Amino acid sequence: MDTYPDGLEEKLGFDVIRDRLEGKVKTPIGHERLDGMQPARTLDWLRTELTRVEELQAAFQYDDAVPLSNLFDLRDVLRRAAPEEAFVDPEDLKAVRLTIISLRRLKNYFEQRDHDYPTLAAAVERITPLPDLEEHIASILDEDGSIRDDASPELQRLRSQIRAKERKLRSTLDDALRTAINQGYATEDQATIRGGRMVIPVRSEAKRKVEGFVHDTSASGQTVYIEPAECLELNNEVRELKSAEQREIERILREATTHIRRETEAMEDNLKAAGQFDLLQAKARLANRLDAVVPKLNDDGIIDLHEGRNPVLELHFQTLDDATETEGRSTGEDDIPPREVVPLDMGIGDDFRTLVITGPNAGGKTVAMKSVGLFSLMLAYGMPIPVAPHSSFPLFDQIMADIGDEQSIEEDLSTFSSHVSNLRHMLNEAGENTLILIDEAGTGTDPDEGGALAQAVLERLNEAGARTIATTHHGTLKVYAHETEGVENGSMEFDQKTLRPTYRYQEGVPGSSYAFEIAQRMGLSENLLDRARTLAGEQKTAMENLISTFEKQTQELEDELYEARKAREQAEQEQKRHEEKRRKLEREREEFRQQALEEAERIVEDANARIERTIKEIKEAQAESEATQEAREKLEAYKEDLAEDREEAAAAASAPDAPDPEDEAPEESNGQVDRDPDAPIHEGDQVVVDDGSTEMEVQEIDDGEAVVIMGSMHMRVTLDRLTKVGGPKQEEPQTKTSGDSTLAALEASPSIDVRGQRVDEARHNVQHFLDDAIAAGLDTVDILHGKGTGALRSALHDLLNERSDITDFGKAPIEEGGAGVTKVDLS
Repeated sequence: MDTYPDGLEEKLGFDVIRDRLEGKVKTPIGHERLDGMQPARTLDWLRTELTRVEELQAAFQYDDAVPLSNLFDLRDVLRRAAPEEAFVDPEDLKAVRLTIISLRRLKNYFEQRDHDYPTLAAAVERITPLPDLEEHIASILDEDGSIRDDASPELQRLRSQIRAKERKLRSTLDDALRTAINQGYATEDQATIRGGRMVIPVRSEAKRKVEGFVHDTSASGQTVYIEPAECLELNNEVRELKSAEQREIERILREATTHIRRETEAMEDNLKAAGQFDLLQAKARLANRLDAVVPKLNDDGIIDLHEGRNPVLELHFQTLDDATETEGRSTGEDDIPPREVVPLDMGIGDDFRTLVITGPNAGGKTVAMKSVGLFSLMLAYGMPIPVAPHSSFPLFDQIMADIGDEQSIEEDLSTFSSHVSNLRHMLNEAGENTLILIDEAGTGTDPDEGGALAQAVLERLNEAGARTIATTHHGTLKVYAHETEGVENGSMEFDQKTLRPTYRYQEGVPGSSYAFEIAQRMGLSENLLDRARTLAGEQKTAMENLISTFEKQTQELEDELYEARKAREQAEQEQKRHEEKRRKLEREREEFRQQALEEAERIVEDANARIERTIKEIKEAQAESEATQEAREKLEAYKEDLAEDREEAAAAASAPDAPDPEDEAPEESNGQVDRDPDAPIHEGDQVVVDDGSTEMEVQEIDDGEAVVIMGSMHMRVTLDRLTKVGGPKQEEPQTKTSGDSTLAALEASPSIDVRGQRVDEARHNVQHFLDDAIAAGLDTVDILHGKGTGALRSALHDLLNERSDITDFGKAPIEEGGAGVTKVDLS
């Protein structure tokens, strides 16, 4: 893409975007890539670049941290490492190692996520991991960048000797210093270093009293620093060892630099990849800041813009809001509303190629036009833009603009001459894939002549197939746009009640300048305005009035349409909420049904096992076969009834017109449940969930939630979902004849509720309950005792410990009652 004139980027506001990118780039290589960044010339490259940025946006927002830190510009290090005997310092080696590690991690990050970020995975293929160099540098450097003691055996030996000699030297110095202090020659008790040698401080007047060599004098002249004679040889040995240490360090660094030199080409390629990713991350972070997306790209020259927010205004308002928020926190005020950009919907290039935007001054005409140009320019640079995702843009071959006053003293050009110069270039260069932006077309000269000239230019550009957006106040251009094929009117809406712009764009509607109305609002006298209207001419005034009336009607229709859309959205949301609620109730109903079926099957299986044992006992006891046959027939009849119920439940669940659970009602009380939505709910009460009709019993209430049961099934729900339909059910007295005792044992319940009973009463009932359950062959039973003070639970646990036919017992899972229920395993 080419641009004209040279200052186009600044006129459209792209200089602000560049500045924001500059602040987000982290490395000198990234800054160089940003400085050399050029607009795309092919749609293929642009699609790839935009996809990379889009993938990086997603990684920043939804994935683990992308390893893009610790990337250093190593080009100077590579230059200094190039000579054969050269060596770089430890800080350079540290930078090399950190950069190698970061690039290796970056490559691994996207290769492991190639399914989510395929274009970034392809981009990191150019990165060459250098594990040998990374490992070699790690073997000689500590994390702080210093040379390790074990960087080589020789260095380790030398440093060990240096430490030993320095300890001996320190001891000898301390002895000499103590002697000098005792003799009154020194007052300080700390040795020091002067000229790289260990010395002791001595009074100037006593310097000849201490045998040794003077190395320095204090600034006041009152102290001299003497190397005691007995330390001379030790100091020499330490210095020789340190010289040897330095030579060994240089040898180690020279060897490491040789490793770097061998990998120069790979490292240079890696640095290019680092610069590329540095610029990509800057684009992605700025795009996330703007909530920007990659729109659809087309090669038809069509701009289809939806909900576009001018990036410069968006960033400006964000900065103001950030400052306001900080100021508000400091003053304790946090209710200042955020500033928002009015979104722009605009299209050009499909039904028409030329758009003439009219309307009042400061109404947003120029901002709307610049927004389209800035969006097109940002996309060409491979940057997402703040628009709706279904927007569509082409890659233009050229963007040319005539915006603002461009007087040139050097070239002796007036404002009008400058406009004409720009228009001449446009007419010579414009083609079908060119975007033309003209601000205030026809200004700078006589209005009639300027309007005619502007119309002639727009005609020629339209014939050339260019996409042209022009702002103007000329009424002749409004008529031209209305009457000419391929040209369309557009305007910026103006609120006639408040006489303020709304900054909303309207396609197909010419706009009035509202000069008289605005002047009246600003305080000009009515007499003066009447005279101005007379001078303007009746025909022009009538046309402006017509446009004003048309705009008012359009605005009213827009308001009504907005309200209708808002009502529709609310209705759709309400419908969605009810549908979700219905599905939720159906799922819960199905879960209850499935639990019931599973529980019934388990009871039958337990009953089968128990009756077989009973039959075996009867046979062994030589009992009559008739009793055995009778028990078996009763159990088979029960199984048949259960099978029928299961088939009916399955048919109801699979029926396409199954009744809505919200519409069901229990049979009692003439199909209605006596509900009391305001009644408090207590343990033992009968309730229904949501708008359902299935009665359940509240087993436990804890911290705003309740455990409700239906048979042996449990469910935990919040209290606000429950409606009370009755109090605790009264236990029906149970009577049974001796002749039915065997079958009663076989039909023992898998659970017992002793809440509210005294300890002795509960122990007695649980004893009988356990006897019946064991006789019926049950494997597991539940004892519902509630939480309370824990006394009842403790007494029942003592009872369970006393019985030898109890295998194990413990607290039920939280969804089955938790600490309020004890599950018992029977032997």
